Amino acid sequence: MGDRETRTPGRSLGGRFEEPTDALLHRINRSVDLDRRLWRADIQGSRAQAAMLAQVGLLDGEEHAALEQGLDQVALEFAEQRFELRDDDEDVHMAIERRLHELIGEPARKLHAGRSRNDQVMTDTLLWLREALAALRAALAELGLALLERAAEGRDQPMVGLTHYQPAQVSSVAQWLLSHAAAIERDQRRLRDLERRLDECPLGSGAVAGSYLPLDRRHTAAALGFARPSLNATQATGSRADLLDAVGCLAVLGTDLSRLGEELVLMASSLWGGIVLPDRLTTGSSLLPQKRNPDGAELLRGGGRLLAAEFVALSNLCSGLAGGYSKDLQHDKEILFRAFDRAQDLVRLAALHVRGLSWDAERLEAQCSDELAALYLGDRLVREGVPFRQAHHVVGLAVRRAEEQATSLAAALPGLAEQLGEAIDAAALDGIAGELTRLTPRALIDNLRTAGSASPESTGEQIAELERRFAEHQPKDEG
Repeated sequence: MGDRETRTPGRSLGGRFEEPTDALLHRINRSVDLDRRLWRADIQGSRAQAAMLAQVGLLDGEEHAALEQGLDQVALEFAEQRFELRDDDEDVHMAIERRLHELIGEPARKLHAGRSRNDQVMTDTLLWLREALAALRAALAELGLALLERAAEGRDQPMVGLTHYQPAQVSSVAQWLLSHAAAIERDQRRLRDLERRLDECPLGSGAVAGSYLPLDRRHTAAALGFARPSLNATQATGSRADLLDAVGCLAVLGTDLSRLGEELVLMASSLWGGIVLPDRLTTGSSLLPQKRNPDGAELLRGGGRLLAAEFVALSNLCSGLAGGYSKDLQHDKEILFRAFDRAQDLVRLAALHVRGLSWDAERLEAQCSDELAALYLGDRLVREGVPFRQAHHVVGLAVRRAEEQATSLAAALPGLAEQLGEAIDAAALDGIAGELTRLTPRALIDNLRTAGSASPESTGEQIAELERRFAEHQPKDEG
């Protein structure tokens, strides 16, 4: 047989072709195992199509009723996992049409009037996408709630805040968790905004430039919950801008989840410590019996990066195509489904980590070294009238002197009085040095003054506001 495969080739559509599709092309082209998850959307779209065709007189009452009954039966077979896919079913749309013809005969052949698979597939995908976005927002709400609950427990717990992977300032467990809650809320808001923009229905666009039949596209759009029909048939069938928007949102979400994963890996390490992950989210080594590896957090970190890669893949797939639909775009659902499946899993994995983690209060506080009071000291000098740049310079000298003399920041400060000139007298500087000796990590966060800071007052306000925002993203009328 040479390079040709021996399996049954696919059917070519219509009378234009004298031979069936080559078996290899059919196998590569066949997408039914992937897109079968669109069956609900396809049946929903077909019901709207049938109702519209009946309204404009292209189906009579009996034909419409037969189609409704046939679609009921197909839906039941899918729901009960009894629907039989055949080797020559190219995709779920043709499989459903084939089964309808087996069930009700000739009326099934009328259903596709004015409808191309180009607009049918895009309509089905948008219907699926709306449900997928709502489900992901619900999962994000669960993650957000977990972050807020744990943040409320950590409002009074100091910990090191990092920049450049270096200790920067005394922060709090609440501030750390709320930074991720704020990011997740923005992700949820981004998804909600996209849902609102998915308001144009492609159904009835046809292959590329519309139909000669008197289709009522507003009827089908309204029946499917869209605000209006799509404006341009070529754009509606050939563009994947809505899918790019969706996967782009997932790319940003993936970045946020990857950052959380990285911080969990870092802070749960024995070299850094302070955050403890539960046994059920860690694994052992095949060789080293003492190891406790943060595999779950590492998969969160890596999986988030892969979500960004999915956006690049879809963008590349859609670039440089002329006109309306091209077969390249069949791969869009492979990327879309994989990205949403991964996002759902990663969001749930993140929630498991947040709910399961604990912290070592003494170790976290012990990591807040003396030099982390540097910003407090600089701001304290500013309050005494020292220009900020001068205060910054002097505090830097004090930090260096403390390191060289192996002493505290408070002990190093009085010797720098000459650097301040007349900006502050020696007695006042001695008083500030005395304050530093009594300044605990908890006092450092208590003394923070700005909105959005790590102070217990501010983190309490952040929790309340994020609770309100998460609730706002969950409309009461959605199922």
